[in-house]
Amino acid sequence: TQNGGPSGPPFRMCGAISSASGRHGYRDGMSALYVCALVPWATALARIDFAEHRLPDRLTLPAYPAAVGIVAQFWPHNLGESVQWAVIVLAGAAILAVVADLGWGDVKLLGVLGIIAGGSGTVAESAFWVCIGGGTHVLVHLIVDGDRRAHIPFGPALLMGFGPSAFVAA
Repeated sequence: TQNGGPSGPPFRMCGAISSASGRHGYRDGMSALYVCALVPWATALARIDFAEHRLPDRLTLPAYPAAVGIVAQFWPHNLGESVQWAVIVLAGAAILAVVADLGWGDVKLLGVLGIIAGGSGTVAESAFWVCIGGGTHVLVHLIVDGDRRAHIPFGPALLMGFGPSAFVAA
């Protein structure tokens, strides 16, 4: 850029989000930071899951302290509740991993999403949209491929389902 600052689509997008968040009065003035952290992380996870059918620990595990930090910073009164929801979501996802072939990377991802949804108070919305996103993903996969035994990367569907409530929280 002319002033020597960073440029490129991610920086322009974050600048636009920051500008919009100030105009629309999002709570705590934190939406630009939150969204600018969430979008590249979710994009990287989705790309890897589509390409390699896995969600790498190097992206999912560091997201746990980051998610707790986001909740502690912006919703400190909900920190305990966010941890409770993460445990509930992890337990449910682990059961699905054993009985329904949900991948363990998806289990780890759901724990992170549970922390943020629990902290931001958007658990019901997140659950609804994750179910809609996951169900739509499976339906499209079955219609397009017709193979009920094929591997379905659920990470992108989980992230897309979580998206609306994540942005509501911002």
